[in-house]
Amino acid sequence: MLVVDDDPDIREALRDTLEQEGYCVAEATDGSAALSYLRSSPPPPLILLDWNMAPMNAAAFMEEFSREPAYAQIPVVLLTADVKADERAKAIRCAGYLTKPVTLDALFETVARYCR
Repeated sequence: MLVVDDDPDIREALRDTLEQEGYCVAEATDGSAALSYLRSSPPPPLILLDWNMAPMNAAAFMEEFSREPAYAQIPVVLLTADVKADERAKAIRCAGYLTKPVTLDALFETVARYCR
């Protein structure tokens, strides 16, 4: 799976937690880095995508991401502390969302849904 977040502490915590559960996790610092990763790596089973990043935020990433037919089968779950998480996820056509701070139960349930 690919974790995309500009906060290194959040990326590290998610990576460590998910790797302890047996998942293979790659990281990207923003939408642009995530697109570079996708162009050079096998498609991940899931992308966990932070909403507010610079220089390329989630909305800009999803605009580019959705133009590539090869990515159509990759679910993207939005990660955000925004109170409008549901609206934001729907607006950019994410498969779902997790609100920060993310609970372990919600994280594991979401990841298990897409990474069987």
